[in-house]
Amino acid sequence: MLPPKVSVVIPTYNHARYLPYALESVLQQSYPNLEVLVVDDGSTDGTSELMKPYLPKIRYLFKENKGTPSTLNLGLLHSTGKYICWLSADDAFLGDKVAKQVALMESEPSFGFSYTSFIVMDGNGHVQYEVNSPYYPDKKEMVKNLFQGCFINGSSVMMRSSALKQIGNFDENLPQAHDYDLWFRFLRAYNCGFLNDYLLAYRWHGGNMSQNPDEACSLVVRERARQLFPEWLN
Repeated sequence: MLPPKVSVVIPTYNHARYLPYALESVLQQSYPNLEVLVVDDGSTDGTSELMKPYLPKIRYLFKENKGTPSTLNLGLLHSTGKYICWLSADDAFLGDKVAKQVALMESEPSFGFSYTSFIVMDGNGHVQYEVNSPYYPDKKEMVKNLFQGCFINGSSVMMRSSALKQIGNFDENLPQAHDYDLWFRFLRAYNCGFLNDYLLAYRWHGGNMSQNPDEACSLVVRERARQLFPEWLN
């Protein structure tokens, strides 16, 4: 009997240089029940040709360029797994990430999502340093510390599909911080799990969206968080 299906959504836009590395890191996972969806946000760099050899193993969806939140949401719409992971096209899974997170999620039904620590690599894939992501088992402490700044790497996250259906998908009106917004909505309704293992390689290549943060988006998210958690945030 197969374990629960896991859908891995890989949004991409003109990342043909990195995408095969990300894709191979998923296809080489030991986990036996994976659904892989590459969602192309209108790339013009030959990504569609690059994906042809992978088509027997993945689903490739092409859409008009509208930004990361809409790209992720299209992937979520087509995902059929009990659990969903998001992997940015310039990042990579490490070790037995999927298997370890499924074990964690299966062990505690109250977890709406979980995340992990990660390593940072440069544009050429050379490891730079390790990041031990903070985690607070007490939800109040988790929310208050997350309010100070997002320390959850989206590509390290595994989400429970049923929980996602309850809280809603990414807000397409937030070009940035759409993941930050989602974590607060998850925490209002569910608990959060964590693995202090380096199960993701996050690529810092100079073109990362987080290099030029849109503070207006973060301000919107924090105001929403205050409304979600008026007993803890003021």
